[in-house]
Amino acid sequence: TGTASRYLSNSIYEKRFFTDSSGKKKDLVGVTVSYEYLPTDASVTLRYRTDHNTSWTTIFTDSTDNSISHSAINIESTGALLPRDYKELELRIESTGGAEITGLYFKEDITDKRPFE
Repeated sequence: TGTASRYLSNSIYEKRFFTDSSGKKKDLVGVTVSYEYLPTDASVTLRYRTDHNTSWTTIFTDSTDNSISHSAINIESTGALLPRDYKELELRIESTGGAEITGLYFKEDITDKRPFE
């Protein structure tokens, strides 16, 4: 069977990120999701939430046929900044229509330091 037939279900991948800078305030600079060529009628949506918030905010949705990645430096539907001044970040990738996710990349800036650093 082909790749598309193996990924006909909707998929959700959620990841909470802990780093050496846990407990410090951060700003999200940019994000990229990569995937196999998007088939017709497939889509990839990236959402986030911070600091144990209960609702997800959509960063972008890509449904461009044959696209292999999508990057964002803001909330694409509104132009608002990506999250700022958070300590903990969760990212959620939702894929539909046979989209096969291959990678998630992001960059944060640490905006505060502990008093002893």
